[in-house]
Amino acid sequence: MAAFDGRLIDPTEEELARALGTAMKAANRANRHQANRMTRDAAFWGRFAQDVLRGGAEGRRRSCKGGRAVPEVIAGWWTDPAGRKHVRVVGRTRQPHARLRGEVELRALPPWWHVYPEAVLGVRAGSDGERYFAVCRCGAVGAPGSLGWMGDTCGPCFDRRADGGAPSGGFGQFAGWLPALARFGFTADGHLIGQNQTGGFQKVNRTDGAPVTAKRRSVNHLAALGTSASGTVMVMQEGSAFRWRADSDEVEPVLFGRRMWGRVALTPDGSRVAVISYQFAYIADLTTARPRYIERPAPEGVSAVQFTSDGSRLLALTFQGEVRALNPNSLAAEVVRRDAFDGMPAGYGPPTEMAVSGDGSAVLLRRESYYPRRVCVRHVPLPAGKVVELRLPDWHRATTLAYSPDGRHAVTAESEGGWVGFWDLASGKSLGFVRAVLEDLAWRSGQVEFAPDGAAVAVSYNSAHKEHGSTVAVWPWPEVLAAAGEG
Repeated sequence: MAAFDGRLIDPTEEELARALGTAMKAANRANRHQANRMTRDAAFWGRFAQDVLRGGAEGRRRSCKGGRAVPEVIAGWWTDPAGRKHVRVVGRTRQPHARLRGEVELRALPPWWHVYPEAVLGVRAGSDGERYFAVCRCGAVGAPGSLGWMGDTCGPCFDRRADGGAPSGGFGQFAGWLPALARFGFTADGHLIGQNQTGGFQKVNRTDGAPVTAKRRSVNHLAALGTSASGTVMVMQEGSAFRWRADSDEVEPVLFGRRMWGRVALTPDGSRVAVISYQFAYIADLTTARPRYIERPAPEGVSAVQFTSDGSRLLALTFQGEVRALNPNSLAAEVVRRDAFDGMPAGYGPPTEMAVSGDGSAVLLRRESYYPRRVCVRHVPLPAGKVVELRLPDWHRATTLAYSPDGRHAVTAESEGGWVGFWDLASGKSLGFVRAVLEDLAWRSGQVEFAPDGAAVAVSYNSAHKEHGSTVAVWPWPEVLAAAGEG
């Protein structure tokens, strides 16, 4: 979001003044469509730097109180347990299409958030409160005091680095993905994979955050990903498929699309794909030498579709609320369960979202009422068993559903406040809510995905800002579940 974003530890007055001046120039350059410019001289930034360095152990200061089209420079600072002062300098213009937090809300956040916002986990406490935990890149989660938080690492990682070692990584926030990110995933070795800000296919090493971007890109968005030890298959909205082999830095086309948009389903290992619309349906075996789509009769009224983990069948949700099993070769439909939404009050729209458990023995289904606005999510065993309704509060309007790797918990995410909820499937009881505390309040929580080893859960936070891109937050599992329960 920022045109300039820099961090300094124990800077001198001259170093800090220089960074502030650089931030002003960057903010002016970012203000392309207005005549507003900052014209502060070196003496002003020297005084500004003095105020920051003498301003106590923690604080925040702005260069001006201008509106959204006025460039501004912001400094936030915080002092760690070793007495080091961490200072973050930001130069930016609050552009009209950005949804930055308001100044009152920003000042209510903890001082260490203003320096390292990517390391903060918000935990909902009570009806409207929020607690703030730190998440180290090594996976440690807890209150800053309990972790010996040093700003960018926990105490043990700081000591390891001081002794000449390298702190372990793998968790935190990874920015720079496609705005309005539709899908992302994990490779077999745990790297993040998806599309970058310009639509190029991209992998990110979670250990050091280094991206690898392939030459190939697509104007279409990812609709499904399947991963095996040999590589990752990516299917786009219109049905075209690409493969990124594990031993290559380049993406190869596998299947041309039919220029038909519909529901896309891909087996977890990327071996078979199905594209279903209200008039047409196509399937393809991606393991053949020359994969091609084969047309099949379209199943009626499909609102969501997903393969089971072994690829033996497709589970489909209809607009009437039925769960059906589709033959992966013929797409012939068989009703598995009709009573998933029995007893639901009138006024709810058709079901629109479905998640399938790892063993294919249950599904999560979602329906929404628009007036009054509320969301219903149900855990439905297949082919029979007790239907459990998750006890969603009215404020949590879940749009994304997922099962935990062990099948004991449900995970929901919303597209407005950014909250991610955890639920006990046996009772439907809430186990707590968490969120990444981002600076950008654009549309959030596009997807929930677990790493192949089950040790991490990732949530995408969508942004409409083309220069900032979307963010994927990766948290340790089940540590984040335990943290949610402390709210």
